Amino acid sequence: DSTVRKSWKVSFPALRQGQCGDVVVGFKQAMRKMGYVANSGRCFGGKTARGVLAYRKVNGMSRSMRAGKGLVKRAFAGRGEYRLRHPTSGQHLEAPLPKQVLVFAKDCEPYAVYPVSSGKSSTPTVTGHFTFIRTEPGYNSHGMYYSWYFYGGYAVHGYESVPDYPASHGCIRTFIADQPEIYERIEYGEDIFVF
Repeated sequence: DSTVRKSWKVSFPALRQGQCGDVVVGFKQAMRKMGYVANSGRCFGGKTARGVLAYRKVNGMSRSMRAGKGLVKRAFAGRGEYRLRHPTSGQHLEAPLPKQVLVFAKDCEPYAVYPVSSGKSSTPTVTGHFTFIRTEPGYNSHGMYYSWYFYGGYAVHGYESVPDYPASHGCIRTFIADQPEIYERIEYGEDIFVF
């Protein structure tokens, strides 16, 4: 009806783990579009919570798995995407240690961003440009889960403890729940930039 003026107000609710519905579905689509991981289905699951943690780390926010109103609004606006350090390097991974995330990239865009914990100050993660050279499926005697090695004993692997800060003996720790997917995404000889 062109004779009636209409006004609309959009509100952005805070979202929490276990919540379901259309807003959650839209939020997860917005997060995936920026490259952050999110679970399938209509509910806010653990994978989406870890995607929120990665988003918060990338954007210098407090490190939690909470999707407050402001974060939800930013996600729906498409703001907060990780900016690649090496956009012309083809398919590769980036591990920006200050941000504590692991980023998969191809076609000049991030397509999967996971929260991680790298080496603590007494046992720092090696930095530089490396390629993945060796795998170790399953658990090893150190509790490392599905490891991909990129330099000597340095690997990307799942671990039972993945705090929001550097805490490992030098490796890049991922959440156990994320590691099978990460393990399958990585290819022999693929580049990783750690900085």
